[in-house]
Amino acid sequence: MNAKDAWLATIGQLQVQLSRSTFDTWLRRVELLGYEDGRFVVTVPTEYARDWIERHLLESMTQTLSSIFQRAVQIQLVVWQPPVTQTFDEPLFTYQSAQHSGSPLNSAYTLDTFISGEANRYAYLLAEAIAEGQIGRYSPALFVGSLGNGKTHLLQAITHALLARNFNALYLTAEAFVTTLVESIRDGKNSAFREKFRNADALLIDDAQFLEGKDSTQAELVALWDIFRSRQRQIVFAADRLPSEMTRLSDDLRSRLQAGPVARLDPPDLALRRAILAEKSKARGMTLPRDVLELLATRLVTNVRDLQSAIEQLDTYSGLTSQAVTRELALMVLRTLGAERAHAERTSLGRVLQVVAAHYRLSVSDLASRKRTKAIATARQMAMYVARELSDASLSQIGSALNRDHSTVAHGCTRIAEQIAHDSALSADFEAIRATLTGKVAQSGSAVPVPSRRSGY
Repeated sequence: MNAKDAWLATIGQLQVQLSRSTFDTWLRRVELLGYEDGRFVVTVPTEYARDWIERHLLESMTQTLSSIFQRAVQIQLVVWQPPVTQTFDEPLFTYQSAQHSGSPLNSAYTLDTFISGEANRYAYLLAEAIAEGQIGRYSPALFVGSLGNGKTHLLQAITHALLARNFNALYLTAEAFVTTLVESIRDGKNSAFREKFRNADALLIDDAQFLEGKDSTQAELVALWDIFRSRQRQIVFAADRLPSEMTRLSDDLRSRLQAGPVARLDPPDLALRRAILAEKSKARGMTLPRDVLELLATRLVTNVRDLQSAIEQLDTYSGLTSQAVTRELALMVLRTLGAERAHAERTSLGRVLQVVAAHYRLSVSDLASRKRTKAIATARQMAMYVARELSDASLSQIGSALNRDHSTVAHGCTRIAEQIAHDSALSADFEAIRATLTGKVAQSGSAVPVPSRRSGY
């Protein structure tokens, strides 16, 4: 049974099961728009109808359709009414339009507002080359990275730059591309759809992993890629993983995705995290104390989005309560983000001392001794700093473990914090120790030059 017949059978069964008034009110004008890989896209006339069906009927509709179609399915409800006066000359895709196929652009996502560092420097340079260089020279290009590390920012920045150069650049998510394709098929506008995209100078598709398992959409993209190549135009993709890791991509699309330059955006290293926090706080007119900046930079290690969220929460809470931005307030924000609890579960003062001593090929007793050689003094102060930043131990507790008073510990933490900001070797030491304590792989380029001075990420 094909998808259309399964849908008609489902509607027929629902008409028998439901009261006449319920069926006539909510399902009489529901129509199948398209189907792909277990997803039925269904139109409803109003947002109110969509909301009511989702609350009261969607579950039973899905169960009935799955039973008839003999596989698990999803039903996506979209609001659509046939236009009263629509001609084939109207555009299928409007730049920066949120209707049907479009994906809006964020005006803040430009190359000038992207902070580059070792973790994303190549990706930034590639985006800059695409945006400012000869059109099509780096086609196709693929940006790969986990959630929240800047892929969307770079794709939209490229789009902004190309539009400013009067190129016809189209940015949209993979999901929007699929929806646009389905609608064009439903409306009988396949040719108009293909011409619209094929005549573009640049096509930028975000979240390409959404294309997995959608065979007909993949075939359409392969055809578009070939057209763009023959015309020497630009096509750019972004995804959360490499093509080789997308098991439900066709061989044709996989080979094309990796046919050009591939740039990874890794989680930001310590230097880049500091720069992002400093620039984000500066943009909000905040004064971020050094100890707060270091606390956030050392504990928020996953992605850029968490760093931005921390600054926004600090600024909002401080502004509404008229409280100063302090370490205690930062700890509260970390708990809100889940970083503080995860950190506390992984670290202890004893563990910190063991890892620091092992890193410097010393013993814990060396750290707690009265020896003052430069190597031991540096390791001891590093232990103080790491214990303060990556454990819940107080200054007094750290001092007791190292046979020092709390003021000595405070001085040691301040000294190491200042040195790490300027000493790449010491920064690399801290990153390696942190990676051991948190179970995360240290960035290969931990000791990095100072990031480019840009105003945001």
